[in-house]
Amino acid sequence: MQSSESFFKSIIASQICSHIDCLILVAHLNQETSAFIKALSSFAKIAAILPKTSSKKHLNLDEFESTYKILHYSRAEIIADKENFLKQISELVGTSRFAIIDMGGYFSHVYSELLERFNNKLIGLVEDTENGHQKYENAIAKNSIYQRKFPIISVARSTLKDPEDALVGNAIVFSAEAILRSVGIILTGKKILVIGFGKIGRSISSALLSRGIRVDIYDTNPIRLASSLSLGFHSASREDLIKCADILFCATGNGSIGIKDFRNFKNGLFIFSATSSDDEWQACLKKEFKENGKKSNKLIDCLTYNKKKIYICNEGDSVNFVHGGVVGSFINLVQGEMLYAISRLEHTPPSHIYEIPDASKKFIAAQWLKSHGISAFN
Repeated sequence: MQSSESFFKSIIASQICSHIDCLILVAHLNQETSAFIKALSSFAKIAAILPKTSSKKHLNLDEFESTYKILHYSRAEIIADKENFLKQISELVGTSRFAIIDMGGYFSHVYSELLERFNNKLIGLVEDTENGHQKYENAIAKNSIYQRKFPIISVARSTLKDPEDALVGNAIVFSAEAILRSVGIILTGKKILVIGFGKIGRSISSALLSRGIRVDIYDTNPIRLASSLSLGFHSASREDLIKCADILFCATGNGSIGIKDFRNFKNGLFIFSATSSDDEWQACLKKEFKENGKKSNKLIDCLTYNKKKIYICNEGDSVNFVHGGVVGSFINLVQGEMLYAISRLEHTPPSHIYEIPDASKKFIAAQWLKSHGISAFN
């Protein structure tokens, strides 16, 4: 879209470009990513793209593979084969100065190795998600002995991300409803539980509530739980809520469910995730699903455990990508912020995670509005 291209050009033109030769990018590869990647490639060479698994399995990658180097690594595969992964990254960047745009903390698992191997070639990193933000916080804390650090800028908690988060929740509910209807089930009249009342959990819950559905909420954070009650949602103990649920949405990105929960699950429960199973499931459940999960249809697997049948949608990954995960041009706001952040890496101190200033976010929002023909503001 012309509005996306003009918006990205305005962000790039506003900045003194950092001395970055190439980029490594972790991203969802879908129709909303193409213009952003094109804008990034005008800034620096795209050395490689790691496509997120949840979007990759519902996408024909030919268009991207004809233009960019695609590395097929999940986070689990990076952890299992760090040396080979880093060797490929090293070969791709060569002697170039490079930066990383991450989505979900993929490179947090090789944080210390990045410090040791790339020295001053790695200019810094921009992280897109809350889950990844937390992973880098942990990585920095665990590797405090290293003198050398590289700058990290996070957009995960930016106000520019709010519109995207709200629309992602709607997209998840849309896809969940479509999957359920394909097997003759409707949301109305079902007992629905959302675990996690962060940005995505809140937007999922609001999308369900707008359909006139009662929604139960569980969150380990008492502040979030109190907030959910003030908005008309319901809660109780985790065990009681799980026992009653017909449909479960998991939106924590922090291992919200495991095999031990099966003792409380209803027979016939449907589970939907807002992020990847790598983040949302505990290791014991991933192992059980890999060994014993059986296809019910293209989008639903059945896992039988202790004589209970539990239906897991999209193999435990985020369900919105089944239908494209489209959130429209609002995603350009946070993409614009990532473009801006890349240009600021050289001017950002290392060793902590930073956000760009509010004044810069206002500038980005103003440019986005202008690209949509809205410029009558002070």
